[in-house]
Amino acid sequence: MNCNVVFASGLLPRVCCRATVHTQPPRNRGSSSYTALVVHDAREIEYYRQIEDLFATLRGTPHILSPKDFQLLRTWWTCDVPLTAVMAGMSEVFLHHRERQEKTPIVSLSYCRHAIERHARRLAEAAVGIGEQGDVTPGEDEDRSELIAELTTTLRDRQGDLADEEPDAAQVVARIADQLERVGDLPSDQLEEHLYGLEQALLSGCLDALTPSTRETVENAARNRAQASGATGESLDRTLRAMLDREVRRHLNLPRLELV
Repeated sequence: MNCNVVFASGLLPRVCCRATVHTQPPRNRGSSSYTALVVHDAREIEYYRQIEDLFATLRGTPHILSPKDFQLLRTWWTCDVPLTAVMAGMSEVFLHHRERQEKTPIVSLSYCRHAIERHARRLAEAAVGIGEQGDVTPGEDEDRSELIAELTTTLRDRQGDLADEEPDAAQVVARIADQLERVGDLPSDQLEEHLYGLEQALLSGCLDALTPSTRETVENAARNRAQASGATGESLDRTLRAMLDREVRRHLNLPRLELV
């Protein structure tokens, strides 16, 4: 595969790749099937694993890569698309999907391709000094790392507290904590967007994972609050969504995933 960065109109870098991949994923694949392929670089395997894990976390359900997904992953790896760009692009797509309340699920990495390419360009701009993002000072980077560590610790604590009464919700919390540990060197604006995407995945995933009795309690409380707001039509739908998030957060004592 040949990859190079070129500059299109407006001096925006884009990655051009020509790939010939002869190895095909096996037909009967389990999770992380790429480990069965001829992949000798542990970093490449970890790259695939982190993307697969994040995709499953954002979907809220386990996901097995399709052959098309796998070819896309290999293209990104061979063309040096940063993991941080992939993470930010995926979070953006799932966030917008949820905000639009779309019913059709996202079932392939290809849905995220354009957003990932856009984030990769932004990172490339910053790297060559033509972007609008400012440099992160060592002190700012250290403060940000401490905040992420604190959020991760808080989620781990909540995971332990929920393990007995809400075991499925505890697993959702654990997956989000895992993702927090992998945020890496995302620029501040992309990090905040990624955190918001993870927070939405946390809230929606926990709602779906609640025991039936707890979910009924949460939904009734959210419905009563939404109706009391006086909202109607589409506004009522948005209010109900917001109240559901609020009640899930309150009931499970979940932190806000934000840099403050």
